[in-house]
Amino acid sequence: MTASFTVGHSPLFAASTLHTQLTRRGIRLRELDTTTLPASGELEVLLLDDSLLRAQPLSIWQGCGASLVAFATMDGALPLPNTASEDELVALLGFAAEQFHLRQKTGQLAAALQEKDGDLQKLVDVGLALSAEKDLDRLLSKILTEGRRLSNSDAASLFLVDNKGEQPQLLFKLTQNSSMPTRFQEQRMPLTKASIAGYVALTSTELNIADAYAIPPDAPYRFNRSFDMQVGYRTLSLLAIPMLNHRHEVVGVLEFINCQDDNGQAIAFDEVMAASLRALASQAAVAIENRQLLDDISQLFDGFVQASVFAIEQRDPTSAGHSFRVADLCIALARQLPQAPMSHLRQQALNDEGLRELRYAALLHDFGKVGVREHVLTKAKKLPEAVVENLRYRVALAKESLHNQTLRRMLQAYRQHGVLDEPLRQQWETELALECERLDQYLRDILKANEPSVLTEGDFNHLQEIQGHVVKSHDDGLIGLLSEHEFCALAIRRGSLTQEERAEIERHVVHTRDFLKLIPWTPALHRIPEIAAAHHEKLDGSGYPKGLAGDAIPCASRIMTICDIYDALTAADRPYKPAVPVEHALDILQAEVKSGLLDGDLVKVFIDSRCYLDPGQSQLLLPATPAPATTTPYAHHVCDFEPSAKHSH
Repeated sequence: MTASFTVGHSPLFAASTLHTQLTRRGIRLRELDTTTLPASGELEVLLLDDSLLRAQPLSIWQGCGASLVAFATMDGALPLPNTASEDELVALLGFAAEQFHLRQKTGQLAAALQEKDGDLQKLVDVGLALSAEKDLDRLLSKILTEGRRLSNSDAASLFLVDNKGEQPQLLFKLTQNSSMPTRFQEQRMPLTKASIAGYVALTSTELNIADAYAIPPDAPYRFNRSFDMQVGYRTLSLLAIPMLNHRHEVVGVLEFINCQDDNGQAIAFDEVMAASLRALASQAAVAIENRQLLDDISQLFDGFVQASVFAIEQRDPTSAGHSFRVADLCIALARQLPQAPMSHLRQQALNDEGLRELRYAALLHDFGKVGVREHVLTKAKKLPEAVVENLRYRVALAKESLHNQTLRRMLQAYRQHGVLDEPLRQQWETELALECERLDQYLRDILKANEPSVLTEGDFNHLQEIQGHVVKSHDDGLIGLLSEHEFCALAIRRGSLTQEERAEIERHVVHTRDFLKLIPWTPALHRIPEIAAAHHEKLDGSGYPKGLAGDAIPCASRIMTICDIYDALTAADRPYKPAVPVEHALDILQAEVKSGLLDGDLVKVFIDSRCYLDPGQSQLLLPATPAPATTTPYAHHVCDFEPSAKHSH
């Protein structure tokens, strides 16, 4: 029986009978120099005797890593029986050598496990970092950075597959290089098997190339050396890995270049490294797809909002663009809050999600306009045209009745006296002319009062006089020239709407809130209905629909109220009123602040920052609106601003 392990011993042991027996059995024996200790792991078994223990303490010999066998019983060593046979001694030493190898194997496994745990933790950390990144460009950069760190690669590139066009393309999206920092510009290329990235993308095959310049001639792909030639770089090892989504579709390709050893020399990517990068590619594919899905959802929301605003403003094409302008003004003002001199405004500054929420709320703040009846929106004057025509007929009928009455009086006088006294005829004709003129004047007064302008108290008295004028109806009954309903409509002091119709206009914010609540907004956008519905609330509680006051009104809504009023004043697209000059509009905003209606600090920031001058173009493109007709139909805008008398000049 032979054994293949090495046993260390003292010089005294070399002269023993046991030494001869072990040598005959093929065991490698090595005499130790007590002044020079063996390296750790150099010996499998160490025979301890008194001479070795006198030269070095037991703890020093234990540090050699070998299994210890002692001639006497001692802690940490196997005892060597004095009466054991040769076979038993050999078996004991073999057991000690096997124990050494098991310890060594256990240590290697523990180190490998620890290394694997470290790699796993790195991948977990990378996955968490990738899932937390919201910006696609930063996400892609982080993927390359983490991949290079995991693999100790000198360079890396990332390609994305673009299937949106007629022909799929490969988008060279990003590259990193530690030793050769260069300017990079995105490039598009045909998706074919001619390039390494294209081959990997089309075949879902991983390529681990030891030397990029030594690709076999029969390979369908080639390495493009143009970059190396331009900057003096040498690409050696290259690992290209497909990024697969949950449907096993390739969304992109990761390329890692020149894996480096501890001395910075380029080496091939081993399987352990490839496995780690493969896991990274899988995480990257999920992160990219999630980010693209979120971007697609965002674009879907943008498209929905754009279509909704376009549909809303088609009810009043003359004011198309109002919602987009208000949204731009809101964002321009909101971006000033971080620099506002008032600390409470700085604390209410909106992050990116808050700005997006404000923008959508501003774009959709008039969504409820669709719930206002058409005849209310298009009511150009106080009385509908059909009612005015009825009044014209009523006046004409009254004049005709007066004519008939005068003629009957003349006929009756002629029958009684056989002749009509000329002075009496003239008197009756004069009276008839005066009455008819009075009726014509009443009609003119009615038509004037029908215009949506501010009326004085005298006008109200005159309307009461007209209302009290009794005329005959078509069935010879007596009626007032104006009915109670017509009188109330003509007596409207401002605009053309009755109180009921104005209430219906004001209910557009309730419709806005109710309609927007039907949309399943994401958590980041869930306050849109509340913000949009509060843009007519006033700080003193006099607004609508809830009569909110002070801080009960969301800051975003207070911003929108200011911007909404400013645009209503300065808009040049309202056919029924001229645009107010900017300085006058700002004066009106300040007057509203003094009246306790608007947030004075927000108005100050709005004016001082002059953000209203160039709020920027809308992020959503306004669809082309049909050109208005030569005679533009009147339409009330639900966000018209009617200043109080003290600043309505």
